[in-house]
Amino acid sequence: MKEYNFFKLQGAVRPTAEQLLDTKLFYQNAVEIYARFDDWKDDDRFYFIPLYMQMTFSCAGWVAEMAPDPVWLGSFVSAVLNHPELFQYNCPVCGKTVFPYRTVGSPLSGRVDLEGRCSCGWHGAESVSGWKVRAIALRDQIEADKFRHGKYILLHPRTKPATVQELLYWLANSQE
Repeated sequence: MKEYNFFKLQGAVRPTAEQLLDTKLFYQNAVEIYARFDDWKDDDRFYFIPLYMQMTFSCAGWVAEMAPDPVWLGSFVSAVLNHPELFQYNCPVCGKTVFPYRTVGSPLSGRVDLEGRCSCGWHGAESVSGWKVRAIALRDQIEADKFRHGKYILLHPRTKPATVQELLYWLANSQE
């Protein structure tokens, strides 16, 4: 996997190759994960799956993060579902709602690319304005989830976070 970040945030933990591949698995299966959100949203081991989405902008040594890595899967999905006016858009092929799996952009221009997949098979991005308002909405959701995460860690101190692959396995087996 290529390294696309030519900068490093001081004190930031670099994700492992496995963590980056797990995040990519979310990108590839976002339609199913969004569709079944009600099935897994109350299970903390899935809600707090860490995603390394690299929503960071850097210019001449100045770094701005839409949200710091890792972003919890449940927080990201909740922000997208709770703020359809900010994160959702219509598929250019079939017109259905697209839930993005990633947001990237620039705080200088205010432009954001909402990358997503549609259930019809289309995948791509829509460019919109409003970097700051989307960053605030995402950070607010993460902040709202911190108490729940702390409680989960306190009650399950030796638990490792689940992976997207484990969530997909659970979703496939819970349909039966």
